Amino acid sequence: MVTLSGAHSAGVSHYPSMDPEFARHLKTKCPPPSNIGSDPTLSLEIQTPNRLDNKYYKDLKNHKGLLTSDQTLFDSPSTKRMVKNNARYGANWGNKYAAAMVRMGNIGVLTGAKGEIRKNCRVVNYR
Repeated sequence: MVTLSGAHSAGVSHYPSMDPEFARHLKTKCPPPSNIGSDPTLSLEIQTPNRLDNKYYKDLKNHKGLLTSDQTLFDSPSTKRMVKNNARYGANWGNKYAAAMVRMGNIGVLTGAKGEIRKNCRVVNYR
């Protein structure tokens, strides 16, 4: 799971609660209120937000994880070493990530009446 969480190196999130100093920094990145509509988002990773790389783990080491679930990976004694290794050895993380994605891709996909393509990814479709 620690390896696959590296996918958060790219993408966006809704505004979470976090370290106040980091929150102030992120607010400088936000568009003016008139341009954000009702659902503003931020990049999940601040160093290279449009690139899948190990900078996500470096952010976690610097206590700059946007999501609490992400920052917990560094704060937890059971996963901290993995985060440090992924931050230090980017190529190794990339290889582990690719292998994990292949394994995940081999998980059986539900199709037909057993599966569902959600119209809104946040909620189950009404039947």
